[in-house]
Amino acid sequence: MVSFAATRQVNPPGASPLLTADQLWRGLGIKARNPRDFVPAITACRVVEEDEDKITRIVRFNDGPEVKEEVHFFPPTIAYFEMSPPAPAPPIRITNLVSYGPPPSSDLLLTFSFAPSLPHVSEDEARRMGPEELNEKVGEGVEKAIEVVRRLAREGKL
Repeated sequence: MVSFAATRQVNPPGASPLLTADQLWRGLGIKARNPRDFVPAITACRVVEEDEDKITRIVRFNDGPEVKEEVHFFPPTIAYFEMSPPAPAPPIRITNLVSYGPPPSSDLLLTFSFAPSLPHVSEDEARRMGPEELNEKVGEGVEKAIEVVRRLAREGKL
């Protein structure tokens, strides 16, 4: 099994508008409820249950089977996804983590982690990839999420 995490700076030089941690967190909440803009491989999503700190949703990736996911929120830092793929595949745990870099800049950071495997990447393929390739692949998802949150901020939807 191949687990991996990638982190990206939320407000690199030249980014506009600059996002606050609150905006990023609200964007992750939108991502959990309506992921299609954030994760192009998700072709359908319906929330079947929601309470203050958890949602249960059914998602479909491309033409694959429906998959149940529970998303637990630990504001303002962690959105924890527990994906239950069809047997015999084990559950996949995904975190979206809002954090900060070291002082004095304390840059706002977003990390996505996957364990014990990466969704939609075969174990053989993941094992052939080095850390740089895995960082690029996982990092693309982080960058996409930041891009969508930035667009939502521009549109006044956060």
